[in-house]
Amino acid sequence: MERVLPFLSTKAKLSPNYRSITSNRHKLDTTSEIGRASNATLGYEKLYVLGLKQRFDRRDAITLAASLTGFDVEFWESIRGEDIVEKFLPPGMDTLLPGRIGSWRGHMDIIRSIVENKISSVFILEDDADWDIRLPFQMRDLAKGIRQLSGVSPTEKQHSPYGDDWDVIWPGHCGDEMPKHEDQLYIIEHDETVAPKEHQTWLKGLAEYPEGTRLIQRAGAPICSFGYGVSYRGAQKLLMALAVKGMGALAFDNALATLCRDGFLDVQCYSVQPELIHHHRSAGSLSRDSDILGGDTGKFRPKAETDTIVLSARLNMEPLLTGSEEFIKQW
Repeated sequence: MERVLPFLSTKAKLSPNYRSITSNRHKLDTTSEIGRASNATLGYEKLYVLGLKQRFDRRDAITLAASLTGFDVEFWESIRGEDIVEKFLPPGMDTLLPGRIGSWRGHMDIIRSIVENKISSVFILEDDADWDIRLPFQMRDLAKGIRQLSGVSPTEKQHSPYGDDWDVIWPGHCGDEMPKHEDQLYIIEHDETVAPKEHQTWLKGLAEYPEGTRLIQRAGAPICSFGYGVSYRGAQKLLMALAVKGMGALAFDNALATLCRDGFLDVQCYSVQPELIHHHRSAGSLSRDSDILGGDTGKFRPKAETDTIVLSARLNMEPLLTGSEEFIKQW
């Protein structure tokens, strides 16, 4: 158990019912150039949670976790692959499982809406996502790193706290490759929010760095799309590459990873290792784990868990609600 977090009052008490318990936090800077990455939409114009309408269990949990962490979500209803007419798919995609086709179309519908509605940027969370309860502070560090890598001063006025020269920011994944060049790295040392190496599910380039190291980087080829940001310019490129043209028999995350790796349309992608957002596995039947691939209906998980996340928002909702000074620290 972890005693006190930097942004929580050591004498937290339940707030009146019209206020969030997170009002007990020390006031966050959400207005400076970098501080805007800690605001109620994590520095984006919109923040959507993507998932099936039927998954009220996931909607309930992610709504509460986000509110206790200090940011707002809107829901975007995904689509079932069985409801998509096969002949309208990009070439080669008809060989994918229906769940993967539905997932692709759900992501693409949000991305198309960015272009349709001239939205400057959107952050997309999948509905089983989880994160550290210190995420607003982590996003501020992410903004610093991306600005440095893209040649933008931390204080230079930009539309986005992350600077204005990016297409995709991908902090929610299950592993990434190292960038091609060392000058494409921003290194954070002694980061207490980083899981010990033995509990990082994807340990490649990071194996060479000391414990507590986090890397912000030009994306190599991240896998899994638990949480990522798209700019208006990026949405135009993704709509062209992943929908109008198509990338064959690739699931959405694999297609986006290939796009980032190969730089088609000069797409500018950034990511972070280890990831800031991972998927949560709730206690109970494993059949609930995936709406894309399904799960083993005969197996049961006795305890909820989230890989790589030290102070999971999902696992700490009760302490946050009660104003407890003790938090569940996985490692």
